[in-house]
Amino acid sequence: MIKIIFSFLLIQFSFSLSYSKDLKIIGLSKLSLDDIQVLSNVDLDKNDFTENEINDLLNNLYSSDLIYDVELNVTKKEYQLKLKENKIIQKIYFNNNLWLDDESLFNFINSKNEKLLSKDTIQQDIKSINSIYKSRGFFEVSTVAKIESFSDDRVNLIFEIYEGNQSKLNFIDFVGNKQFSDKFLSSQINSQSLKFYNFFKSGSNFNPDIFNFDRNKLINFYIENGFFDVDVSYEIIKNNFGAYSLKFFIKESVRYKVDKIDFEQSFENIPSFNKLYDNLILNLNKNENYYSKNLITEFLEALNLTLIRSNINDYYVDIEVNLSGSNVFLILKKVSQNPYIIKHINIFGNSITKDKTIRSKLLIEPGDTYNQYLVNRSITNLEKFSYINNVKIDNNLHDNTTLDLTIDESKKTGNVLFAGTFNTDTQFGLTFGIEDKNFFGSGNIVDANFDINSENLRFNINYTEFPLSNPYLSNTYTIFNQENDLEDSFGYSQSKKGLGYKVNFSQNDQLNLSFGFSFINAKGHSPKNSSITAITDNIGTFNNINFTLNAINDKTDNVINPLDGHYNSLSLILSPSGISDDPFYKLIYQNKNYFNLKDSSNYIFFNNNIGYAESFSSKLKTINSFSLGGNNFKGFDFRGVGPKVEGIYVGGNQYITSTIGYGSSFIFDEKDNVNIKLFTTAGSLWGSDYSNNEFELRATAGVSLDFITAIGPISFSYALPLQKSDNDIERTFSFTIGSSF
Repeated sequence: MIKIIFSFLLIQFSFSLSYSKDLKIIGLSKLSLDDIQVLSNVDLDKNDFTENEINDLLNNLYSSDLIYDVELNVTKKEYQLKLKENKIIQKIYFNNNLWLDDESLFNFINSKNEKLLSKDTIQQDIKSINSIYKSRGFFEVSTVAKIESFSDDRVNLIFEIYEGNQSKLNFIDFVGNKQFSDKFLSSQINSQSLKFYNFFKSGSNFNPDIFNFDRNKLINFYIENGFFDVDVSYEIIKNNFGAYSLKFFIKESVRYKVDKIDFEQSFENIPSFNKLYDNLILNLNKNENYYSKNLITEFLEALNLTLIRSNINDYYVDIEVNLSGSNVFLILKKVSQNPYIIKHINIFGNSITKDKTIRSKLLIEPGDTYNQYLVNRSITNLEKFSYINNVKIDNNLHDNTTLDLTIDESKKTGNVLFAGTFNTDTQFGLTFGIEDKNFFGSGNIVDANFDINSENLRFNINYTEFPLSNPYLSNTYTIFNQENDLEDSFGYSQSKKGLGYKVNFSQNDQLNLSFGFSFINAKGHSPKNSSITAITDNIGTFNNINFTLNAINDKTDNVINPLDGHYNSLSLILSPSGISDDPFYKLIYQNKNYFNLKDSSNYIFFNNNIGYAESFSSKLKTINSFSLGGNNFKGFDFRGVGPKVEGIYVGGNQYITSTIGYGSSFIFDEKDNVNIKLFTTAGSLWGSDYSNNEFELRATAGVSLDFITAIGPISFSYALPLQKSDNDIERTFSFTIGSSF
């Protein structure tokens, strides 16, 4: 036994002698051995080093930002480590990039100017550059990084990019879908095809990375609408000239119906429960009792919001879904939860925006009971501000509840705008603006604008303040100076200057209220004909104080191109007697209704506009009256509807318009960026204090094309009058930037 132990020790000793060697480190210029020692736990002062120790040392050196590269040479007597010290990046260059500009590529890489060069970071940057190109359809892309010496301790980093050809997806097809049309399913996925008429469209690149994602989206969409056994697959077909077709194969199978809803507990103590539950049953009946996740989610959100408002925090309501045959059985139940108290809220990631600014946008604060609904609303509230890109909230639910907010902050909140404008009402124009949406990190907005067109020359400065005490409020202060050339319409010119204030209250995403007042100094001059009362009543200097009240309730599904929902707006302008030289009031009501056709993105719309104004003195001046025609009544010229006195437009004290129409995508599918609307409009303008015009109905019918672009909808309309007055001026074609209706 002793011999065995001795032999083992001898072998170990011999092994140790054969693998223990001296260490020699070369290549150091800025760093010393003491600096290297700091990077590793291996003792560099001793003479003999094992292979394991050398491996540990190599790992330590490779993981250090101070060392760019390590070369190991092993001889019989020693380990030689040749170190290449890291250098600072002087500047980063991109070569041969045509499709993506330098600024965009900088946002995708982690290497930065004035930072240490890192081989691992460069490799990750190459992957990131190639990945972003491939996501745009450049599958032949390759990137090589090169180092160019700038000085002894600085280098230039150069990314050589070969983009290759871009592949396009020019056709998407669906096979096997019976319940939903190709057009409707196309609107549910991210992939887009490019048609010859998509003049302003920027997407539709061939991107296989999102095809499987789209497949899963289609599966989830079908399941959410009761098709629990659906199966979706896809095929990619290569066409000519680098173009591809994408074909989805869908097996819808049976659609499940809700057969029964059971209650696990009593819900009588929940306010409005019976009303909400009856509304759910009504909506399910309208849906022919087919399962709909959207209907159930809306019911749960409304019910749990009721619990929050009733200060019930020890449980929330959920629904369990069970399948049997082709039926769905729902079980409504209470889920217990501990009413945790929020004690700390930490904020990370904000380098410009102040902590107190972010906290003022939260709907929760330390001392409140934790509520997931309010947490989600806080995220939504923060992300609606342009200086916040994304918000992530992590919670640690225990006796010392802490919320950690990680903010992805937009560093560039200032903008300079210089652009030309055009529409058929005011013709060509120019606009110049300077804006900062996060002034000194306060979250407040400062903007100055200069606009000029055929009628107006206006300069104004606005400062919008978001009080830290209330996330729903904002205050706007305005100074303006304006020159109006109205000689071709009202027969004179006017200069206006003044200042104003408005407080805005956003109760939720749908309801918005505002109240404000302004002091206006107006001077009418340059009369075209001094013998016409409608002109001379506007000549002179007038000091007015106007009060404004606005209420907006927007329940449409999309701000730019709504397909469903209702929009109502009520505006009141009041210039009281005694404090205004030109006392009057004006009331304007807008009503828009969109009715989405079932399982389609086609819709019917019905829009109404009503206005009423009166003077508190003798006559309502023409500058304060309503005008009709152009973009607010297509088929007639700008201010082409209504009475004239010796060629001078006088407008009217009352007006009404109603438009009914049908909207759809243009010719092919919903993913196109061209929308078509067929419409007919009826309305009238009457009641001018300078003309005895009575109510007389006008009507037009037409078609409009809306191109959805990065700057908003660009609309072209063609309309013909069906009924008009002899004095009305027709205009069949109109153009505007903004939705046609």
